[in-house]
Amino acid sequence: MTDNKDIFYDFEVRLVRKVSSDVYWVQLNPLSELPSYSAGQYLMLELADGHLAPFSIASSPLQDVLELHIRRLPGHDEADRIISHLKHRNQIRVQMPFGRCLLTPSDRPAVFIAGGTGFAPFHSIIKTALMSGDQRSLILYWGAQTTSDLYLLDEPTEWAQSADNLKFVPVLSGIDPDWQGRKGFVHHAFMLDYDDITNMDIYVAGSEPMVMSVYQDLLDRGVAKENIHSDILHIKQQFGQLK
Repeated sequence: MTDNKDIFYDFEVRLVRKVSSDVYWVQLNPLSELPSYSAGQYLMLELADGHLAPFSIASSPLQDVLELHIRRLPGHDEADRIISHLKHRNQIRVQMPFGRCLLTPSDRPAVFIAGGTGFAPFHSIIKTALMSGDQRSLILYWGAQTTSDLYLLDEPTEWAQSADNLKFVPVLSGIDPDWQGRKGFVHHAFMLDYDDITNMDIYVAGSEPMVMSVYQDLLDRGVAKENIHSDILHIKQQFGQLK
């Protein structure tokens, strides 16, 4: 699936629903045929001033709508403008699809390390794999600061309970006295659980500092560069910022 930088597609803003203290679940319905895309890709959302904002597509290409997970951080005016824009517009325009962080055709275990709304592209990939009956081993580690930041916790929990080939481990890095699960940095939890991680395809999504930290730690554990997948890494490579 190639990047499409020229064509705009029109969508109806069907739903903007708050699913945690700062994350919104957005549903967009195509006004014509849904553009083709692959699980794990992202789109560029046109804002009122004409600027474009990137968002991972959280829905599966097997669905007939698009879903986004948008985090609104206190003090981030742009996030406020984006949510307000979506709430007060019946129609929006997007460019799509973009990104190359796709599930590779392989029998190796696929590991997904997500921070916060970095879960969105993996929601698309894993949901698509499960809907397609893919029997590949899927391992999801989702990290956040507090329980409320795991804004769709029930869904991957239910996936793991119903699919034998999916393991799900939520991890909290912040103080949450009611949390009984894993604690610490999400990729540290993954690396503690597996002695040999060199025979896996590892996908990473989250903030740029998080992705770069995970990338370096994976390299230090002997994981080959070509087995680590992230759109942030790919963009840095394109601009010569990463070898």
